[in-house]
Amino acid sequence: MSSPLLYIAGMGMITPLGPNVATTVAAVNAGISAYTLSDYDTDDGEPITIAKVPDAVFNAIEARIDEGDRFNPRHDRIVRMAITAVREACHGHATEQSIPVVLGMSERSVDKDGLSSLVENLQENCHPWISTQLSRSLYSGRAAGLESIDFAFRYLYELTYPFVLVGASDSYMDDELINPLAREQRLLTSRSSDAFAPGEAANFLLLTRYPELAEQRNGFVIALHPPGIAEEEGHLYSDASYRGDGLDQAFKKALYKESEQSIHSIYSSMNGENHWAKEYGVAFLRNKEKFIEKVNIEHPADCYGDIGAATATALITLAAERLHKSKQAKKNLVYSSSDIGLRGAIVVEKILLTNETELKV
Repeated sequence: MSSPLLYIAGMGMITPLGPNVATTVAAVNAGISAYTLSDYDTDDGEPITIAKVPDAVFNAIEARIDEGDRFNPRHDRIVRMAITAVREACHGHATEQSIPVVLGMSERSVDKDGLSSLVENLQENCHPWISTQLSRSLYSGRAAGLESIDFAFRYLYELTYPFVLVGASDSYMDDELINPLAREQRLLTSRSSDAFAPGEAANFLLLTRYPELAEQRNGFVIALHPPGIAEEEGHLYSDASYRGDGLDQAFKKALYKESEQSIHSIYSSMNGENHWAKEYGVAFLRNKEKFIEKVNIEHPADCYGDIGAATATALITLAAERLHKSKQAKKNLVYSSSDIGLRGAIVVEKILLTNETELKV
């Protein structure tokens, strides 16, 4: 029996490189960087390099925002980015009822008392797609998007809803997030190389189990296979020894049905810290037979910074766009690793849509 598939019906994105999928994808493909020096400093006075969505973009977003009992600039940016990405993902489709939405969230503990609800703001601005009663939030950081897709496969696949929406909106633009990371010397400055540039972004995928509802280009649709999810015991904030087993197991679970040399490109959550490059090396070498000899490795955080919980679905969007434009590639692998133990990987496949597609796959 073949594995179930989810098909991409729509994609929405806003990043420091652009306010939609097309501009971000073009900028990433061109190698354009949104890195800039910020007003945030390390304890020794070094300015921190960030990747930030321009304030003018937020000013142009038309939305009715509930600010809650108190205003928080980071939360406001997260809400407005989410509204923008959801609108783009759902554009071109119609629904008479709300659909399930699974939100990926940051794993970092920040003060949320008195802040408005992200889901309620989405419900207000993205009617009728989103309802608080059909929402679920998963607080697992960079790998949250893959955990959300796993949740959709396990709990939502057989439901009668035509679509499910998965995605995330996240930002590091807050002293409560920047300062601890700066003290850990994890943030990029002119004096650091083993470090990352904090970013912000939102990305959402409108998914369906019906291939006829998927977005078609030249007769092709993009399908997502069930993801591989695993835990790394020796993660960054663990006392356990790091061995790289978590990502290796996520690769194996995602790739176990794939033939040798079937994966053309790898889309990675690596953000510039050496830890993640070592982890990738372990997972790749242990699963090398699944990739073509000259496999491409893409790590777009070099362009738009570390975008936290929005990482996984953004990588899927980039991988899907690359497949649509490629004549040779049929399958890419996307993976994402959280600071905590969660690791996830997923095969993204381009499929020719025929009358027998549902039977073939």
